[in-house]
Amino acid sequence: MSKLKTYLEILNQKVSYVEELYGFKINYLPLIIEGTTVVLDRKKGKLKIIEENRYLSEEEIKNLERKIIENIEKGVIELYLTMTFGEDVGLGEG
Repeated sequence: MSKLKTYLEILNQKVSYVEELYGFKINYLPLIIEGTTVVLDRKKGKLKIIEENRYLSEEEIKNLERKIIENIEKGVIELYLTMTFGEDVGLGEG
């Protein structure tokens, strides 16, 4: 679990930079979007299932930890993050 915590702290720092760069707040960072959508609620620092509007238990986090770390290591989380910007932030040709 400490590896996941370290990764989430690093991601949180990256998101803080993105917020500063683009000038808007990002409250939820998607971690898994296949099937159930799991996000990091940055205000509370907890993992949340969006569809059920509830936070994950320690047991659920342990079960999903491997998939979340895999998504982080493969750069999937950064992809999710950049996909949310699109033309609203001025990226791309339009």
